[in-house]
Amino acid sequence: MKLLAFGPGIALALCGAIVGIVVALYLLRPPPRRIIVASMLIWSRVLERRPRDSKRWRWWLSLALSLLIGIALALALARPEVASVGGAVRQTVIVIDNSPTMATLRADGRTRFDHALDAARGLLAAAGPASRFLVADTMHTVGSPGFDDRQEALKTLATLKAAPGGIPRFPGTGVATAAADVPPDVVFITDGVAPLTPPAGVHTVSVFETAPNVGITAFDVRPHATDPRRFDALIEVGNASAAAVDATVVVSGPGQAPLERHLSVAARGFGTLIVPATDFTGGALRAKVEATGDALAADDTAYAFMPVNKRVRVALVTTGNAPLEHALRLDPRVVLSVIAPRQYASRTGVDVYVFDRFAPSTAPAAPVLLIRPDAASWLPTIGASVGAQGVDAWLADHPMLDDIALRDIQIERALSFRPVPGKSLALARTAGGAVLMAASETLPRWVAVGFAIGDTNFAYQASFPMFLANAIAWLSGEPPAIAKSLGTVAVPIERARVAGIDGGRIDTRFVPGATLFNAERAGFFTAEGEAGRIRVLANVVDPVVTDVNASSLAAAGTATAARAPASVAWEPWVVLLLAALAFMCIEWLAYHRCLTE
Repeated sequence: MKLLAFGPGIALALCGAIVGIVVALYLLRPPPRRIIVASMLIWSRVLERRPRDSKRWRWWLSLALSLLIGIALALALARPEVASVGGAVRQTVIVIDNSPTMATLRADGRTRFDHALDAARGLLAAAGPASRFLVADTMHTVGSPGFDDRQEALKTLATLKAAPGGIPRFPGTGVATAAADVPPDVVFITDGVAPLTPPAGVHTVSVFETAPNVGITAFDVRPHATDPRRFDALIEVGNASAAAVDATVVVSGPGQAPLERHLSVAARGFGTLIVPATDFTGGALRAKVEATGDALAADDTAYAFMPVNKRVRVALVTTGNAPLEHALRLDPRVVLSVIAPRQYASRTGVDVYVFDRFAPSTAPAAPVLLIRPDAASWLPTIGASVGAQGVDAWLADHPMLDDIALRDIQIERALSFRPVPGKSLALARTAGGAVLMAASETLPRWVAVGFAIGDTNFAYQASFPMFLANAIAWLSGEPPAIAKSLGTVAVPIERARVAGIDGGRIDTRFVPGATLFNAERAGFFTAEGEAGRIRVLANVVDPVVTDVNASSLAAAGTATAARAPASVAWEPWVVLLLAALAFMCIEWLAYHRCLTE
């Protein structure tokens, strides 16, 4: 037996004090009452005819009942633990797997996560009433978990739900369990799909059950290599079932009616579709897959972003540059007009300017590509001139230099720039660190190239037309949509306004340098702030999530067995209080029936 309220010595002293007080009260009998009668004759004759019997046992019975009542109340205050009465008393750590695959439906129509909660509640019910529990989850939604009683643990379980996305990690429980007198039991309830390795000694409870599932594992919209005005939607569908599945994919977006395609996906395999998307006018495209018996809804829908399909009006401001003009005309999106620098001020209706060896004193309203520009206050300061050089390093991940190789460019002479941090960045440098290409980090956009076309062999490189195409696309379009998984999404714009695809406002939280919001399901979001606008694609598109049967665990038992209630256990202090009440009732009856004094 273990005492929770205080130690055995204090409990023994309390019981001794109560015994002493009760015995002392019984020994302190009141003095006998004196009654004056006229004669003792009658009382003497009564005593002679009726034998005198001892009533000492009544005193002892009353004392025993009083002692039992006092000792029962004292022990109840000490809150003893007795396994045979209140069940096993332990400290238990319950780790719930709430990764995305736990939202998979089982055969009874309830999710794996629902069964995990049932198993956790069963553990709470089976443990002793005074046991302590620590509830944690693999998606770390429970903040600073600690040991609590059963009711608090049940409240924590009620707040948990299967996460729509994110990376699961087995929680660290070392800090909370280090203070425990006895190492606690650690129970991990999971379907075994998430790539988690629990520490040694952890008991794993399986809620896994095979389920059919088909989901979108990839979705993208790309222009044709030969004609950037034409777009295709590329869709990959995964099948987690042990048999081939016939699936239907519907692609919808602005500008035309939804497109429906059918495909057969092999067992435990993938299928791909290419759907023409040119007739969509641009913006958010949605792909949805449908199949019989699908058990996970989170991966059935995905979004992609298609640039607005339009012609770009480009004005080349130059005194004459045939290679540059010819390369711009090769881009089928470009509607090119060539003007002299003196005509620049009167030109309107331009989407992108290309300034060849020219720069106006004030920044134009439209984005601009500058080829060896003059000095201007709105551009980075021009540094020292550079002699015969080559490009040694460049930002290959910037949209301007996507799939562009600059190492073979030979430069006779060029200007260098001094980018201002936070306003412009260096795109390409020489071996000595001189900046030959710079781009803006704020709106309106501009790109400055420090060398003229005639001073290099760039115009004869295969990447030159692609460089111009990248420049026109980056300058005329908005930033590429960023892809995020479901859950908490961080957008690199401070204090941004976030709207869903239907225009409704999304609740946000602000942190330094970013805006946070929650994406509970696949969607397309727009974040706007002083720093500009960013499109966000929140999707699952993860083969690990779609493959809901990739588990090494055995199938769990039935849902009925998981929800079977545990036997009722009484806390010992409650039993002692009931015993004290019972002894009081016995004492009351014995007194009124003259069995005690």
